[in-house]
Amino acid sequence: MKSLLSGIILLLCSWSALSQGSVLFFGEARDSLGMPLQFANALAIDTATQAMSGFAVTNLDGQFKLRLGQGKTYQLKISFIGYAPFERLISPTESNKIPYSFTLNSDVTQLGEVEVVAEMPVTFRGDTIVYKVEAFNQGDERKLEDVLEDLPGFQIEENGDVKVQGKKVNKVLIDGKEFFDGDSKLATKNIPANVVDRVQVLQNYNDISPLSNVNQSETLAINIQLKGDKKRMVFGDLTAGGGPQKRYYGHANVFYYDEKTSLNLIADANNIGELAFTMGDYFRFSGGLGSMMGSKGSNFNISSDQLGIPMAERNTASSLNNQLGAFNMSIKPKYGWQITGFAIGSMVDNQFGSLSNRTYLQDQSTLDEVYTSATSVNSQSGLSKLGIKYTPNPNFQIDYQVFGRLAQINNAERDRSEVNGEINNITGGNTQSPWSIEQKLSAYYALGEKDVASVAFMHSLEHQDPTYNLRTTRRPFEDLLPMETAPTFGLSQHRIIDSESTELLASYYHIFNRKNHVNLSVGYTNSQQQFNAQLFEEIDGGSRPFDSLAFRNELDFRFEDFLVGILFKNKWKRLTWIPALNFHHYDVSHNQLTGEAGFEKTMFLPGFNAKYDFTNSRSMSFKYDVNTNFMDVRSVASNFLINSYNSINQGNASLENSWMHRFNVDYRDFNMYNFFDIYGGVNYQRKMDDIRNSITVNQWERRNLPVNMAPINEELQAYLNLSKRFNNFRLTLDSRWTYSKLNNTLNEIINTNTNQQQRYEGAISTNIQKKLFIKLRHTFTGNYYEGNQGNSIFYNNESGIRLNWKITKNLSWINNYALTSYENATANARSQFNLFDSAIKYRKKGSPWEFTAQGFNLLNTQSIRRDSFSENLISTYAYDIQQRYAVFKVMFDL
Repeated sequence: MKSLLSGIILLLCSWSALSQGSVLFFGEARDSLGMPLQFANALAIDTATQAMSGFAVTNLDGQFKLRLGQGKTYQLKISFIGYAPFERLISPTESNKIPYSFTLNSDVTQLGEVEVVAEMPVTFRGDTIVYKVEAFNQGDERKLEDVLEDLPGFQIEENGDVKVQGKKVNKVLIDGKEFFDGDSKLATKNIPANVVDRVQVLQNYNDISPLSNVNQSETLAINIQLKGDKKRMVFGDLTAGGGPQKRYYGHANVFYYDEKTSLNLIADANNIGELAFTMGDYFRFSGGLGSMMGSKGSNFNISSDQLGIPMAERNTASSLNNQLGAFNMSIKPKYGWQITGFAIGSMVDNQFGSLSNRTYLQDQSTLDEVYTSATSVNSQSGLSKLGIKYTPNPNFQIDYQVFGRLAQINNAERDRSEVNGEINNITGGNTQSPWSIEQKLSAYYALGEKDVASVAFMHSLEHQDPTYNLRTTRRPFEDLLPMETAPTFGLSQHRIIDSESTELLASYYHIFNRKNHVNLSVGYTNSQQQFNAQLFEEIDGGSRPFDSLAFRNELDFRFEDFLVGILFKNKWKRLTWIPALNFHHYDVSHNQLTGEAGFEKTMFLPGFNAKYDFTNSRSMSFKYDVNTNFMDVRSVASNFLINSYNSINQGNASLENSWMHRFNVDYRDFNMYNFFDIYGGVNYQRKMDDIRNSITVNQWERRNLPVNMAPINEELQAYLNLSKRFNNFRLTLDSRWTYSKLNNTLNEIINTNTNQQQRYEGAISTNIQKKLFIKLRHTFTGNYYEGNQGNSIFYNNESGIRLNWKITKNLSWINNYALTSYENATANARSQFNLFDSAIKYRKKGSPWEFTAQGFNLLNTQSIRRDSFSENLISTYAYDIQQRYAVFKVMFDL
């Protein structure tokens, strides 16, 4: 707390000092006819230090404002594409209320030569924004994420995602070449800051040449342009380190670029919790090629057991040991050809521990359990993708992609459950070796100036083989399983799920003019699954299958979807609107031990998108669509499947699809005139025939049966983000609110659960003379759970300070401190924990060497608190985290 208060005082003092003696200089840029110039750049250069003291971009009225030191002399530079730069010396003595007017004369020699005006920090070209990063650098940037955080409108999430004006970046390109399938985290965490020249924001990014005139893409991409001396060379960095308690760290980034080739290698091995590859990264990559029917309102998702990589970070695990190797390539061997691909290998050996208090919601009461868990996760996984693109001319393009993944996963648990004084010691494990391969072939051809045709074919194979083992000292599912009496009870279950899917989608586009086109689509999906599972009793060192067919599943499952769709896109002035209608005919069937079942259904799924652009940087959009979600083979497997020591699942052969109405309103305003950004929105989902569990509860045990719920389930989300930059300060306010109403049944009684979550975060940061960076933040989270049996309320307050102090030109001190107060208001229980990390870095200017002494969890906090809510279970957790440790690192820039 002393550190936090000191940081606040220092921040306020610096704020006050910087604000003294400054004035606001207002100006406006116009052309020779007196018309305002929007998006012109205005810079003020201190004539004494030759440093940029102020920067602004003109608004719709051509106006700009600069906060400058009183009585100093500045060289004012105003630049705009196609106009000769304007320069004048100014010496502001007080704030002017009436803007000074400056006239720029047309200069045709600069049209098409944007790079001639080297000082322009920001340029706007249609849907593209270009940032000259040198104008925004603070001087202590190490990686790409540091560079992006300096740019107006950019935000880096904790998970590594990049957002621009509140919208998530979908692809990252390096000099126009895709980097690791567009993954933003691997880019921001590994690309060195000193190689970046410009950052391009590419809105509505489309890399399919024949569809350039019918672009419906909402993809947001950023292109990292390298400095001229980095465009054909090897660069990167190598880091090695170690410390007490056998701590080790090794990391390497090696990049090679030239005009035709991009090769990237990332290697990482450590046991200090620096996760180069997390669960979120895995899902981003392992999502594969993606179903083509998703954009048409139809969703059929095959559930997967391919877990085993870390669902934790440094502060949620007691031990993390991870290795990663990743290779990416992008090659243009000759005109019209492009070859891209990546390969990622990961090894994980992690330990987790937690103590949780669980409240089970019964039909008329509740039941409390104290649960202690110790989990070991060991896995090896591999992902790879190869893409080949052939574009001999702008009217024809062929794409081929193949994506594969495989893994070897071993999870082991040693747990302890206590209910009403009765103790159950539990051991279990899950092993599996899943694999999958997907292929997609697409062709696009412009038949003429107004007609384009495309066809895409996709095929996938997937194999899953999880084996679950369970041993308990308390007899499990006594009313269901005919087990022999013994000191311990053992169960095992082996499942095999083989899936094959084929998709075909043909589209035709007719272009009426630049603002209107129509798109007709015809598609077909065929997915087949085979599922086999058998439950065994482990006794006397052997396995005995249960005789009843209720504990054996054998079934074949088939899903078919026939599609005919139409979409019309029209742009009228600043309004773009896109109505769509998709006709689907579904045929679902399955044959299992209990007999044959299935259904046929025809559905019309409408959709409507509209976007109004008030200006190039301010817009509002509205989206509405109807979506369907179909179950896969596991949900209809009629017989029992063990899920855990106290949970058993049973499928429902009569289950049908769910469907929902989705509404979204989104507003964005990116104001370069006063550096005030705002984005917010509201999402609403209304779910019909939603698939939820019907739960039969017997004390701490539960039996789950999926059913189509008649009551309507709803979810409402609202979010608002405000960001303001002034002088050397940045203020951000982020708020998110979620409300959900979910219905299920408990012992055949309808149970309505509501969940409200509120999250508010405020932060203020400043960089004082590029020597001292301070960021103060506070986050409040409130969770409110309510059901038929009562309610629970949880509060979480977290205050933090980040302080980076450049003590000398070679020595830096970096600190991160957070204090968290956790409260279970229902149980009147409170706790606090704090986390403090610190590092000292030394790098001599111009030297490729950097030395770091780093300490983690220096206050030696043992655990942190969390809470969660499910259909009939409310839990509060205390997670074990890594205890205090330190490492010394040496890094060398290539």
